[in-house]
Amino acid sequence: MSGSDKYMVVTHTDMDGVGSAAVYIHYRGYMPAHIMFTEPYLLIEAFKKIKKINDVGTIAFMDLGMNQKTFEYIKPILEEKIRGGIRIEWYDHHVWDAEWLKEFEKIGVDIHVDRSICATGVVARYAQHREQINKDFVEELVRGVCSGDLWRFDHWLGPWYLRLIRRDDPDTWRMKVLETILEEKLWDKSFNDILIERVEKEINAYKEIEKHVRIKNINGIIFAFIKSNKYIENSFAAAYIMARKNAEVVAVISDQGKVSLRSRNVNIREIAKALGGGGHPHASGFALKIPLLIKLKKPFSETAVLDYIMNRIVEIAPQYLS
Repeated sequence: MSGSDKYMVVTHTDMDGVGSAAVYIHYRGYMPAHIMFTEPYLLIEAFKKIKKINDVGTIAFMDLGMNQKTFEYIKPILEEKIRGGIRIEWYDHHVWDAEWLKEFEKIGVDIHVDRSICATGVVARYAQHREQINKDFVEELVRGVCSGDLWRFDHWLGPWYLRLIRRDDPDTWRMKVLETILEEKLWDKSFNDILIERVEKEINAYKEIEKHVRIKNINGIIFAFIKSNKYIENSFAAAYIMARKNAEVVAVISDQGKVSLRSRNVNIREIAKALGGGGHPHASGFALKIPLLIKLKKPFSETAVLDYIMNRIVEIAPQYLS
């Protein structure tokens, strides 16, 4: 295989990222030379590795949104790759600023952003493919992944796919799921034990997330702030708290400073952007560097990080709420 035929996949760490990679690889018909799983807020760190990779003809990014800081850092790297003869493809379903799209297209990135479907569907809809593909398999995979990722739950696989891959899972597990799907198996019995274990732990963990709930009224909008729980997917935790506390916005906060924002009908993407993140109008996220003083408080206060990030959001949110 020549270098021009080799390719690299850079994708998100969740099931939509794995599904996107599965469709792209199925379309190609052979495995990539490199595959990398990353989070949008870690793209700058990922690009420190990507810029050293020059043994491929194509690098395909999928299910990875953008913010201004990341855009400014990676644009010159992509330009250099393209000048060096590497094709850059990007498939996403998050909200992009028009300027980012225009600039990426200008430097030669083959970019497809479609908010009407999950990223797996964007790849299925826009990526080039070999003649012999299993269209029924791809269609069903897209339906299953999008059902969960977009919270439609109109396919039986939706809630199970959301739980099958968690963002704190090791890449070895993501690869196992990816390789299974590439065998054109939408589900495998080997997944059952993992799923049963995860659902049992999730049920027992719901009572934990109510221990340290913080409620704030910001411009007439009820915000709830909770600690993330490794046994509950952030969107499920947020939905639970919305129902229990009648909150319109929930911030799910990890002790490492990663924040997932979820809302019923409030556009929280601008808040996430202002804090260095991005995403969808009703499902966004960002990560903050935790000050040393707050880290020192953690052994003595379970809510040190929660309270710190809550105060940052309370401070900045009003100017982005209409």
